[in-house]
Amino acid sequence: MKHYLLCVLSLVFIFVNINIKEVFPQQTGLWVAGKIDKREAGKDSDLKMKMILTDKKGRERKRTLFVIRKDFNGEDKLLLKFTYPKDISGTSFLVWEHKGEDNERFLYLPALGRIRRIATNQKDENFAGTDFSYEDISGRKLEDYTYRLKEELVVYKEQECYLLISYPKDTDSKYPKVLSWVRKDNFVTLKADYYNNSGDIEKTYKCLKLKQIDKIWTALELLMENHKTGHKTLIKVEKVKYNQGLSAKRFEKKELKR
Repeated sequence: MKHYLLCVLSLVFIFVNINIKEVFPQQTGLWVAGKIDKREAGKDSDLKMKMILTDKKGRERKRTLFVIRKDFNGEDKLLLKFTYPKDISGTSFLVWEHKGEDNERFLYLPALGRIRRIATNQKDENFAGTDFSYEDISGRKLEDYTYRLKEELVVYKEQECYLLISYPKDTDSKYPKVLSWVRKDNFVTLKADYYNNSGDIEKTYKCLKLKQIDKIWTALELLMENHKTGHKTLIKVEKVKYNQGLSAKRFEKKELKR
């Protein structure tokens, strides 16, 4: 399932193993998850972003970055690169999506001067000191989760939403349950609560600002907050372009070091 920082983070899924009567045959949890997965994202995208990291004492660190993505016949490739400040500038993350197998993830740290592959068992780790995990950024596969949809619609921020719950099929997942509020009209995730193995809400994602750009629903401001550490990451999209005809060469591994 696609949850890139460009869509931007349709994030999250959902399932609870309880007896739920569903409203209509087509409106099952899997049906809603499929609608999220198939949301229009353009053939490619180019985003410039500002990131603000805030610790529990209110101290802030600011970063800038860009994220580019391109659809390669149904398999996305994504490159993220930090441009400011100096201590993180040049740090890059590359994702190659593959059908029917694990995505490939590569991280480049200028201080080390080498490219490191991120293993599948590291996907729940925090990315570059943020509150987003590698999987949050690189995307989830639809088939890696089971889904259920609650019968009633709920209202969040004056919008009717599907309330979705999920368990990942990977029993070692750091977050065995995620509860999401998904807008009924456009299938954008407005909020998601990540539950840990103790049954507590550890992280919360919120879409704070949403706008249609070139007929594509785009999250322009999003927040991920870790309730356990008191740390939070705010992302603001400053520029976004879709369908620019990005070159396939920009998604090669050598681009990590440029």
